Amino acid sequence: MIKFTLAFQSLLNRWLSCLLIILTLSFSISLFFTVSRIQESVKSSFQNTISGVDSVIASRGGDLQILLNSVFLIGQPNTTIKWNTYKDIKDKKVINWVVPISLGDSHKGYRVIGTNNNYFSKMKYSSGKNIEFMVGKAFTDVFDVVLGSLVANKLHYTIDSDISISHGLSEPGQIHTFKTDNNNEDHDEYANHEEHNEHDYKSLGFKVVGILKPTGTPIDSAVYISLAGYEAMHSGWIGNQKVIDVSIDQILEKELQPKSLSAIFVSLKNRTQVFQFQRDILNYNKEAITSVMPGITLSRLWTLTGNVDRAFKIITFFIIIIALLGMISMTIAGLNSRRREMAILRSVGASPSNIVSLLLFESLIISVVSCISGYIIMIVIFVLGKDYLQNNYGIFIDGFSIKNYDLQIIISIIFAALIATIIPAVQIYKNTLRDGLSVKS
Repeated sequence: MIKFTLAFQSLLNRWLSCLLIILTLSFSISLFFTVSRIQESVKSSFQNTISGVDSVIASRGGDLQILLNSVFLIGQPNTTIKWNTYKDIKDKKVINWVVPISLGDSHKGYRVIGTNNNYFSKMKYSSGKNIEFMVGKAFTDVFDVVLGSLVANKLHYTIDSDISISHGLSEPGQIHTFKTDNNNEDHDEYANHEEHNEHDYKSLGFKVVGILKPTGTPIDSAVYISLAGYEAMHSGWIGNQKVIDVSIDQILEKELQPKSLSAIFVSLKNRTQVFQFQRDILNYNKEAITSVMPGITLSRLWTLTGNVDRAFKIITFFIIIIALLGMISMTIAGLNSRRREMAILRSVGASPSNIVSLLLFESLIISVVSCISGYIIMIVIFVLGKDYLQNNYGIFIDGFSIKNYDLQIIISIIFAALIATIIPAVQIYKNTLRDGLSVKS
């Protein structure tokens, strides 16, 4: 206890240099923990996006591309599959439930997902949690819209807000509209002008009826419409081109059944049949489709990104090493000025080993304080930036409790600091033996 008090007083006497060492180490350690937490949160967000989905069925293509596009809303949509294919799969005896989705449109940069109410009642996330509504309800009308929490917060939408939907994934895409009669009394005056038709055009009247609770997954950053609504807004379109203008009455008179889908989420009654089901899908002779198993494909994704994760951690690890080297250099630089201090300690009976242990106690105090400060800085960063990360990048930081991995890192840093002190400690030991009670300059 006496050594600890003496070490603490010694640090106070050199408070400026010690403060610089502590700040350097603290920010290095906080950077390491921040990078680690973000990597864990990104991985957790991916893993928790869908739960209970045994297979994702889509047009033949790369497994990773299909999973990223249909589940995580990353990349361009794959080619579509026929509606009859969906009905054939839905009628299979091994099927527990299916959820169809259609992709390809957007609202102010956010993906639009055409689906049915099974999406909200059957789909789960984070090991079995149900998707729940913060306010409102699921689809009951053709032009009903349900919003993910991130979209609602970012764009300040509430229940009954009107929104328009753009064709394609780019923000300035062509807005889906319907044709309406022009009631302008001066219409005849402009009848010969090419830019005036006998109709005006209005955005399709999609209205928000529900907002989902936050999930910390890509579910939060999507706009959901019914399959009927998805088909309605594409009335008059062939491929990516609008070829004919239609009125709202003509739209609603149609049988709003989709002609194609982007993907189908499938849950099986017996998960042990998933490989047989995958073979059956690959052998489906009416259309070239494939079955993607999310768990296996995600493991491939982590294999691909593993080197990047390790690279970030190695970089932050070297930053900590540089901070420790700075601590060594500052300690060595101050040795000459502390020789008188060491001579005084020798005069009151301190042995060379006592003086070396004093230096180690100082290093212990600096490293412990730096680790605690670094962890607190990491918490402050996430408390202040939590909403920004969630709203802009969909990264959901869930809790700041110390984990076993964190404790291992902290213990490693403390030991590294003690080892780093060996060089100046040996130098002090030699000085105390050589100087005795008199300081030679």
